[in-house]
Amino acid sequence: MRAPTDRDSLVVGMTLVPGLVSRNRFFALFEDPEVRRARKRSALLRGIVRQLNGAQGQIEGLVISHGLDDCELRYRVPGLRVERHASMTPVELACVRYLASRAGVAGVHASDDDRAWIDAALRRLAAGLRLEGIELEHAP
Repeated sequence: MRAPTDRDSLVVGMTLVPGLVSRNRFFALFEDPEVRRARKRSALLRGIVRQLNGAQGQIEGLVISHGLDDCELRYRVPGLRVERHASMTPVELACVRYLASRAGVAGVHASDDDRAWIDAALRRLAAGLRLEGIELEHAP
């Protein structure tokens, strides 16, 4: 098995379902540098969601800015004396908003557009991993 060519779709899959591509079952896949980068990126996005959910204290000053090709998320965690800036793709931001809204983070809501970004990425991932027979309508 080789890695899907679409890194964003792999990041989405690994962010929403951390055990989707397990290292034990797909060891050869993890030798691919793109897969390693996607794994690190998905861990970063899940970490942002945990912070937004208050795992390390309340956040302040949440600002989300959108561009066509890139987005930025900024906030402060006063208890840690940390200000965080994260640049991400629109589909990565969609994942963060989706997971944050599911976790009940105040002021963060996933839109229909976010869901469309995620669904499209999961379809590309399924095609890249040759999982065409799996029904994606009920995915996250």
